[in-house]
Amino acid sequence: MKVKVSYQTLQLPPPLAFAYTLEMEFFDEEIRIQYDLEFLNRDEITLEEIEEEGFSANDDFSWTGTLGKAWVEDLYDDLLEADLEDESEDFNIYLHMEISHKGEEDSGIAVMAEDWDYRLQEVIQAIYEKAGIEEKLKLKFINQAGGESTFYQLEGSFEHKTCQINKKDINWEDLHQLMSDVYTIDFEGESVEKPSGDGLWIDQDAMSGYQLFDEQAGPKADKIKSRILEILER
Repeated sequence: MKVKVSYQTLQLPPPLAFAYTLEMEFFDEEIRIQYDLEFLNRDEITLEEIEEEGFSANDDFSWTGTLGKAWVEDLYDDLLEADLEDESEDFNIYLHMEISHKGEEDSGIAVMAEDWDYRLQEVIQAIYEKAGIEEKLKLKFINQAGGESTFYQLEGSFEHKTCQINKKDINWEDLHQLMSDVYTIDFEGESVEKPSGDGLWIDQDAMSGYQLFDEQAGPKADKIKSRILEILER
């Protein structure tokens, strides 16, 4: 099976606006990939404005390589069953697929565009990890209660679709739930090297220091914290 994804943001201004193509050829043990990223409309703003947003003069990127069997198993069947349509009412993104399989071809706009956007961003994260541009996902947690402290360290690999907490495997779906709950907060509070006081403390990249989740998660903090701890303690 061969798949070509063409993606473009529709509402983002420069220097954030971008488009990419992702060409994938599926085999039993791997996906061969060509990925090309282009930032759009940057001629409309100055280099100073670009750099103020944390970008450089040229952030376009191309990569050719492979991802392994875990990604074949994750994507193959769902791509074959992807719902495509001629037009879309999504004003935020354009996500077009061309799928060729056993002599049959299908193309169109992805109906479940937000879902596919999320899944394809994970593929792109795997590409950046394999290319050595991004590190593996790493977080540290300390839960303090009643004078006792418990430490958890998470390491996840998008390239291999694996995740461990304190070197014990968890499944990818649990990682999704955990990340969804962790990023209930924006990590805009004060970071500390050594937590003091009860609560769930999180270091979002295992480098920046700990922030107290309980203070930033709002009225549902206890419920969300309970879900996080349930996964961490498995």
